[in-house]
Amino acid sequence: MGEIRELARAVAADPGKPVRQEARASQRLSLNLATHPSSWSQEQADETVRRYTELAPVWDGERGGYRPVPLADALRRGGPFPAGPCLEVGCGTGLLSGLLAEVWPELISLDLTWAMLTRSSVPRRVLGDASQLPVRAGCAAAVVLADVPLFAGEVVRALAPDGVVVWSNALGEDAPHHVPIPPVLAALEDASGATWSAVTSPAGWGLWAVLRRES
Repeated sequence: MGEIRELARAVAADPGKPVRQEARASQRLSLNLATHPSSWSQEQADETVRRYTELAPVWDGERGGYRPVPLADALRRGGPFPAGPCLEVGCGTGLLSGLLAEVWPELISLDLTWAMLTRSSVPRRVLGDASQLPVRAGCAAAVVLADVPLFAGEVVRALAPDGVVVWSNALGEDAPHHVPIPPVLAALEDASGATWSAVTSPAGWGLWAVLRRES
């Protein structure tokens, strides 16, 4: 496995971190998807749409203060980043899209839930499933996954040879879709047959990693 380099914390964690009761069960599902992506089912997709349709009206109000923190730190300290199109997977209401557009003006934002997607103002929005990304192979300079499951084969397919993966969990190890960085790195290596490296850091209540293909 490639090198994982941890940077010192630059953004302090304030008191009052939220507790998501569903986190542990969701983490088990997310780890299973990272290692066994074929286990994703239509029933899981339907349940995801149902849940996030309910959350859409309150998403920004409940999460807008803390979700951008680790991603902003990743974009400040995780570079340099290649130029080109960025694919934001699981964009939701577009809460993080503005940060990404500052680095990658050509931003394509994808989400599975129409009720979330319609709240985003990003010009290029796509309704789609992360397990079957509706993009051509090798098109993306970056694939950003902020609190969404990892389908490593599709991420690798979408990435340009020098592309990067930006991984962000807004509540860190307590985030519902948190998967530790070593399994994320291993999944990308298995899917690509190449060695990858990662730079990572905690930030606020969350953590982030930027992963690159080395060979």
